[in-house]
Amino acid sequence: MDSRLVALLFGVLLGTVSESSLAPALPLLARIYGVGSDTAQQAVSAGLLGAALAYLPVAWLARHLGAARLFRLGLILHAALALALALASSLPYLILLRLAQGVATAMVVGLVPGLATSAFPQARGYAMGMVASTVATGTLLGPALGGLAATWGLSYVFLLPLPVGLLALLLSGNLPELPRQEGSLRRLLEASGFLQALAATSLYFLHTLGTTVALAFHLGAEGFSPSAIGTLLLLNPLQLLLLGAWAGRTADRLGYNRMALLGAYLLVAAGVGFALLPLWHPLWGSALGLLLLGIGRALFQAANNALVLSLAPGGLEGLASGALSVARALGQALGSALAGGSLAFFYAVLPNHRLAFAATLLLLTGLMGLSAWLVRARG
Repeated sequence: MDSRLVALLFGVLLGTVSESSLAPALPLLARIYGVGSDTAQQAVSAGLLGAALAYLPVAWLARHLGAARLFRLGLILHAALALALALASSLPYLILLRLAQGVATAMVVGLVPGLATSAFPQARGYAMGMVASTVATGTLLGPALGGLAATWGLSYVFLLPLPVGLLALLLSGNLPELPRQEGSLRRLLEASGFLQALAATSLYFLHTLGTTVALAFHLGAEGFSPSAIGTLLLLNPLQLLLLGAWAGRTADRLGYNRMALLGAYLLVAAGVGFALLPLWHPLWGSALGLLLLGIGRALFQAANNALVLSLAPGGLEGLASGALSVARALGQALGSALAGGSLAFFYAVLPNHRLAFAATLLLLTGLMGLSAWLVRARG
């Protein structure tokens, strides 16, 4: 594989693992700082919010400073902030650092799609497929690795992305610059179906990270260690490795909108099952629920990401990539906040934590149903 593509994929892993790896360690963070689930999840939401706010400004800066230079600067800043987070002495300071790290994440991940297509103009589909697969893998692998790292302590969760960040920096010397981008954000947002596709994307990522946060707190309340939670969360990344290529080829053959709709329907059905199965057995019910969700995630994400980028007018591919990253980060931030806040509310009004988990999952699944409706409406 070309070293330039490897550098970009490592950059994607840096950002996505950093964004999602803290979720299973939230029960540990809550115990360390003596706060509830609604306050603890702010450490996750802050990083995602920082990234969401920075993606489009980063796309503008890349035109003036150079995308490759900005990519390398983001890698360096991300590493420095990871070290600072590992030494953070208070929760407000930690949340502030996570917000700043989110900006560094945007400097890396937000530029990858444009750099990938510039580096491989004759193999854009292959490059974008690899980027999309790595985004999905990192988003789902992060919680598994975070749970395992939390066994040694919270600081190790923040240090997780350092090795891949260093490799990305070492391999990034020959990255190209972005081609000249024409057009405006307004033109992009006015493109037929684009806003609906972005909204469906955001709701999907809300559901994905929201269920992960809710499951982490649920299993923590059941007495599971962070390493056990992380091991269980490995199920979805393993599924994605097995199903990702097949899902992408099937979407190419049958149509992106049709496959995204099928994936959305499966996620709604699996979400209802995931809400109820842990009531039967916390471990095996959770594992079965994750396996059901994994099939829907593989189908939806491959098809929907390709559809979003295909809806962008010519010359606006860079902005479209940034908008897609904003939708992902905003969805994850809202999912984390909604899961933490809903759990805190349902803990107070329902008789036990299992029912609170089920109610939270049904709420999140209802929003995934809205995503399915948006996909169907644009078809």
